[in-house]
Amino acid sequence: MPELPEVETIRTQLESLIVGKEILSMGVKITKIGRRAKLLLIYLDNNGYLVFHLKLTGRILVRKNSDPKDDWQRITLPLSDDLELRFCDARKFGWMKFIKNKEELDKLLEKLGPEANSVSFEEFKKILSTSRRPVKIVLMDQEKISGVGNIYANDALWLAKINPRTPANQLSNQLTNQLFDAILKVLKDGIKYGGASDQHYLKPDGTRGEYQKHFLVYGRSGEPCLKCKIKIVRIVIGGRGTFYCPNCQK
Repeated sequence: MPELPEVETIRTQLESLIVGKEILSMGVKITKIGRRAKLLLIYLDNNGYLVFHLKLTGRILVRKNSDPKDDWQRITLPLSDDLELRFCDARKFGWMKFIKNKEELDKLLEKLGPEANSVSFEEFKKILSTSRRPVKIVLMDQEKISGVGNIYANDALWLAKINPRTPANQLSNQLTNQLFDAILKVLKDGIKYGGASDQHYLKPDGTRGEYQKHFLVYGRSGEPCLKCKIKIVRIVIGGRGTFYCPNCQK
């Protein structure tokens, strides 16, 4: 599932590709591209918004209207200058919604927790200290901390030397600090490399991100740990594949 770095990469690229373009089928212009957690926000000049959630396999692509149809193309928005905004989704879990005004947008976003890359340390510490659930599950709970999914949770926990099964409220202040810094680092690296294209994710211009070339533990089951060379183990926590080093993350 595209996470904060992937959606932020999409936001940045769309900003240069479609801001100022008219959506011909709606008769409105695109004024700004925003993001909240894993949601992409397209601001319109009628004070409305188009909101996209890519879920597991969604893609947002900008093509010329003469380009061949893309795989799993579900929604096509014709733009000025002979362009198209295409929403593609193999699994059909993703969605696009038209939101009429800011009040309606605020209602949609109200349950999201603070952004993982801008939450204060004190707030982060409080969130972890009030839950007995495994720390990995808390990191991925969008109502607690928004933007982190499976890829970056795995890598951040490895970087912080924390076992993903550890109850969140049992982390010491030092480990909490290490995890806070680790989350910021992996999200920054994810954005730097344009997100992770290990499966369906593509950038709007159709190119792949490169963070998958820099995974720390995610998807590396059976491969040597980058620190101690012990084999990475895969387990399941909360129904999600979880990767960790049994030596470094005791």
